[in-house]
Order: sequence, then C-alpha cells, then structure tokens
Amino acid sequence: MRTILACIVFLISSVFVYSQESKFLDGYVVTISQDTLFGGIKDRKLGWEDELTNKIHIKLDNGRVKKIKKKAIVVYKRGSEVFVRTQIKEQLPILKTKVDSEYFLVKIVSGSVEVYKHYFNDQDSGIIDVVFLIRSKDANLYKRLPSLGFKKILRTHFKNPAFTQKLKQNKYRYADIPTLVHEFNLSTY
Repeated sequence: MRTILACIVFLISSVFVYSQESKFLDGYVVTISQDTLFGGIKDRKLGWEDELTNKIHIKLDNGRVKKIKKKAIVVYKRGSEVFVRTQIKEQLPILKTKVDSEYFLVKIVSGSVEVYKHYFNDQDSGIIDVVFLIRSKDANLYKRLPSLGFKKILRTHFKNPAFTQKLKQNKYRYADIPTLVHEFNLSTY
C-alpha cells in the first residue's frame, strides 16, 4: 500500500515539475546596463495595461531564478523569437489618432514595408492573441492592423495597383499578412 501511495505521489510531483519546467525556454535577456544573461526564459504576463509593469523570469545556469523588470530590458529572446522593446508612434485605426506607446515587438518581415507582431492577453476571453503592426521603412508611424478591415488598410498602404487588386480577392485571411507584405516587398525590387 505504501509503495502504491509513494508511486502516486512521485507521478503527481513529476508531472508538476515537468509542467513548471516547460514554461522556461532557452534564451537571453539584454538589460539597459548592457548585461546579457543567458538561461531559461519564462515569459511575462501579457496585456495592454501591464505592458511594461511586470517581470520576466530567467533561470540561470546555477538553477537560481532571477526576476527582471521589463523597463530594465532592451531585448530578450525566448525560444526562437526575439522581442525588442520599441517606443512607437502608432495610429489607432478606430480613433484615427496617433499615440506614443512602448511594446515588446517581434519583427517578422523586413523590407520596404516591415511587419511586427505583438502578443497580448485578450481580457475578455483570456486567450493570448497576436496583433500585427506594419511600418514603412521611411516612416516612423506604425499602423495596427485589426482583424476586421485589414485589407482596406493594406490597400491604402500599398500604392501598387496589382497588389490592391490582389487584396480585393477574399481568399486572404488575417494570418496571411506576413506573406502578403513579403510578396509586396519582393515585387517592389
């Protein structure tokens, strides 16, 4: 009876330890003092209102976990994605106003038009979602692309008749934005 109980306790604790470890992915953190720390990175909580208020956890080689405030971080890599703290002037699509914001963005397309993604926690559903932002290399204004109406924004951004015609087709979805912008960048060379 004791061995069965010991096995059950061992299995439950090993599942718990495994689930805790899987939150840490290999990466690094570069701080504003230019220190680079390597180890396992546990991502920050996501949300618009706490974008620069909570901490990133890094598990160092000695097993110690260090908490670093986001405002002290310039760049961090978690897994295969590199997050760069970016001060941006962004045009909000609904209000048509320009605001200064600070986010950790991941650049996913380079070229004359760049695409960035920003992760956030949808407060209503609790689901982590992605928002795409685009920026022309010659402008410092970022445009957020809403999931509804992104084609209209891209048509006004691309001053290419062949591409605007391509966007009028209904086969493109929100997830296709990086591919569309990459194809546009290739066609402008």
